[in-house]
Amino acid sequence: MSWFSRLLSFLFIPVTLISAGILGYYSIEAARRFAEATRASILESTLLVVDEKIDAIEKAVIAADEAIFRRVDLTNLHALEEEWEHAFSNIAPSIKRLLVLDEEKRILIHLCRCTSKEKSAFLSMFEEKICPDLFLERAPIGQLRHLHHRYGQSDLLFSYRSVKSNGKRFYLVAQHDSDYFIHHLFPSIFQNEVGKYLFNIVNEENRPVFGAALSGVGEYLVGRNFPTTFYTWRLQVAPKRAPVLSAQKQAKSSTESALIALALVTLLVGVVFLVYAQIQERRLNRLKSEFLANVSHEFKTPLSVIRMFSELLLTKRIRDEAKERQYLESIVRESERLSALIENVLDFAAIERGKDVYDFQEGSILNVIQRAIEAFRARHDGNIEIVVRSEPGLPMARFDEQSLLIVFMNLLDNALKYGAPPFEIEVSSKGHHLVVKVRDHGPGIPREHHRRIFERFFRIPRPGSNVRGSGIGLAIVKHVVEAHGGRVWVEKADGGGAVIGFTVPRHQESTTERPSLTSLLSRDA
Repeated sequence: MSWFSRLLSFLFIPVTLISAGILGYYSIEAARRFAEATRASILESTLLVVDEKIDAIEKAVIAADEAIFRRVDLTNLHALEEEWEHAFSNIAPSIKRLLVLDEEKRILIHLCRCTSKEKSAFLSMFEEKICPDLFLERAPIGQLRHLHHRYGQSDLLFSYRSVKSNGKRFYLVAQHDSDYFIHHLFPSIFQNEVGKYLFNIVNEENRPVFGAALSGVGEYLVGRNFPTTFYTWRLQVAPKRAPVLSAQKQAKSSTESALIALALVTLLVGVVFLVYAQIQERRLNRLKSEFLANVSHEFKTPLSVIRMFSELLLTKRIRDEAKERQYLESIVRESERLSALIENVLDFAAIERGKDVYDFQEGSILNVIQRAIEAFRARHDGNIEIVVRSEPGLPMARFDEQSLLIVFMNLLDNALKYGAPPFEIEVSSKGHHLVVKVRDHGPGIPREHHRRIFERFFRIPRPGSNVRGSGIGLAIVKHVVEAHGGRVWVEKADGGGAVIGFTVPRHQESTTERPSLTSLLSRDA
């Protein structure tokens, strides 16, 4: 790979992740801005309704104040009392009582629609609490003012004005009937909005004095206090569909965030997968290169020996029959070694092509072990000690004899290359499987390599070792065992050495339907 390709590969991940982050940020920001614009539009139209209704209520209160204050004739208070009984209830129905005070705040007249007992109680409270709160002496002449305050259990609204007559100062004070507003004025003002909006009026304690409590409207609630009349009360309005809009906004926000997050995660997973695939491809290519180099060396060594001894024999310069026999035995031995290597490569090539043909038959696994030992001893030193242990009455199994023979030959070859005799083969029955373990007495396999030892082309790095191999023997073992329905593993033996174990289902549990070679090998890569 050129330096330019390496640079592109190095830059690909951060550039992709940064691009994905920018895309996700602007996607979320665009969705948020759109939602805010929609919400702002709804709130703006709702605020117009709030302003309109507050203005209508304020005007109704002020209109009642002006209507009744204009009729007060300070020179003829007796006529005012007579008119109160007949006309004022029609002119200003919200006015419950009217008081006229002189400059010393003495009550000159008190007109009300109430009982004598209520009148007496009010006068006592007015002189003690209400009048001081009005600050009448500060009221500019002719200016209309209001006091909205809680006295006892009621929120009372007073309108008052300071006037002059014949050079003297007088105060006109009117109390509005809050119940009239709650039961008559407010319903009439809001009657056109019943199907469009939810609304209520709440006091300082946020308790509704008109309308029901508004719940579930979320951020679509618009509220505003009355500016001059009922200034301790607050009008609250929300669109009729506010609960639905709030729920939809929350669901939409969650959905959009989830989709954007899913897209980013998918992109990230894709990048990680591509990087992983690239790393695996590089590793596999490197392992294949090592495999070709090792196989080439493995081929070259026996071929060189065969060629050398063959040329010596062809020249007929060897007069010693013992030496001639020794050369012939070397040629045979190297030929067998070369044949075994070729068979291994061919078996591996069949695995790579996905060829998966097995001839499963019932038989004794001990017979296969015996054949493998005979072939192994014929190929190598016949004096190598191999110990076989098995349980008595070992059950039969169903297997492909030739494939299982390859398994044992590879395990014994590996034990000879990387371990030391004596070699031990132990067969037992456990549950529904036969358990086979092949042990050597060498240095063993480091624990950190236990998971990778069965991968294609993988060879344990051994500094200073001149042992060469193809790295495909244990991969073939794993494939064949799994194709038989078993599993394979490696463990460290007590007292030193390595143990390669595998299982084969007993006869009644065996089946010829096994995973394909390609799918099994893909997990190793």
